[in-house]
Amino acid sequence: MRSRDAIVGTETIALPQTKPSRLKIADRLYRLPRDYRDAVLMSELLEDLAFVAEDYSPTQETSQAIAVERRLAGCGAAAYVPLAKITRPDVADFANAAPLVVNYAELRSDRMAEILAQQQYLIPFLASILPLDPVRNPALAEMLELGLALVTPVVMRVKLALGCPRPNQFSDRIQPMIPEPAHPTLPSGHATQMFTLATMLSLLDDPAAKVVSDSQIYRLACRIAINRTVAGVHFPIDSAAGAVLGIQLGRYLMARGSNGQLGSATFDGGAFNGGAGTPRDFHYAILNQMVTNQDPSTRFNDDATTARPAPLWTSLCQRAAKEWGDRWS
Repeated sequence: MRSRDAIVGTETIALPQTKPSRLKIADRLYRLPRDYRDAVLMSELLEDLAFVAEDYSPTQETSQAIAVERRLAGCGAAAYVPLAKITRPDVADFANAAPLVVNYAELRSDRMAEILAQQQYLIPFLASILPLDPVRNPALAEMLELGLALVTPVVMRVKLALGCPRPNQFSDRIQPMIPEPAHPTLPSGHATQMFTLATMLSLLDDPAAKVVSDSQIYRLACRIAINRTVAGVHFPIDSAAGAVLGIQLGRYLMARGSNGQLGSATFDGGAFNGGAGTPRDFHYAILNQMVTNQDPSTRFNDDATTARPAPLWTSLCQRAAKEWGDRWS
């Protein structure tokens, strides 16, 4: 205050010459602090998603299936098409799979450090495979973190609708090695997140890329998903459902950032079994059967249509793509 009193004086203030704003909204976005910018981007990404639960009524405990739908591009009135539909298995299918979860407990000592780290951090595991440096690639880091953040509201809507029980509700011998999440089990959130990230990175390199189940990034997604079964908090079928939903969310995110084409997928939990009540495991060989439509539980449909543009998200994706293209510099 003393400094101001000393330098301002008593002269009449001259009004400054003003100019209209020349910044586009997408450019102005990057003047916002990161948390506010991410809130804007998340609202743009969520505005095109809808959830349609089948056979739902307030008197019913769970829905048999729920579809995540996306808004069609170029429609005056909002019209939606399926992105991913998840159908729950029967409780008997979960009960039959409980021994699988018990057997996986033998790997806990070997994988404990991974499992504990993966409760908090996922992107650094991908950074051990690809040169993902948040200092050199800040826009890419932000894009991936927003992808992770988008999964949570989507997967929680699906979990809540399907209401599937956790493994330790079937046996007192499972005894999870980490605190059991308080929400339903299918689909696995970790699996959904990792397959979302893997798909985003795959499409960043090649917009027409298919899921290569034995590539390093998809192997990692499978391992992190399996680690949740090792920990005793998920069934293998939770990982399978999360893989389908995650792949579709990754495709949704990248298509909305590039006006790309996007199709639908379905996962039928009732068909994910070995027959005659035999439980089914999940790993990258089974993932390969799923993504090539050789598994009765899963269909990736050839019904692609153009995704509705998301201009603000597109601006971030373009920055991320430029950083990734310059990563050798």
